[in-house]
Amino acid sequence: MNSKKSVLSGIIIGFVNGIFGSGGGTVCVYMLEKNGIEPHKSHASAVLIILCVSIVSAAIYFFKAHVDFKSIALASSGGIIGGAAGAFLLNKISDKWLHII
Repeated sequence: MNSKKSVLSGIIIGFVNGIFGSGGGTVCVYMLEKNGIEPHKSHASAVLIILCVSIVSAAIYFFKAHVDFKSIALASSGGIIGGAAGAFLLNKISDKWLHII
């Protein structure tokens, strides 16, 4: 993926993730795969890209006091378990099933 395309893709991914609070990863995987990156690498790369985007979004929401810390703690505990399970299973799923899921 060339630099201009990468930056434009990043802007779209960041916007979608920032305005909806999710969905940027799905857009990211799609864009990475359309640019020739194999599915498993696209999914793994999308997680790291969304981490960076989410850190920036979270900081903005935090400083504007738009957060509910109790909900964050509860959802994060489940999210950590689910994220670890998903990352572990990613390598065990074929490309075909990855697309179906």
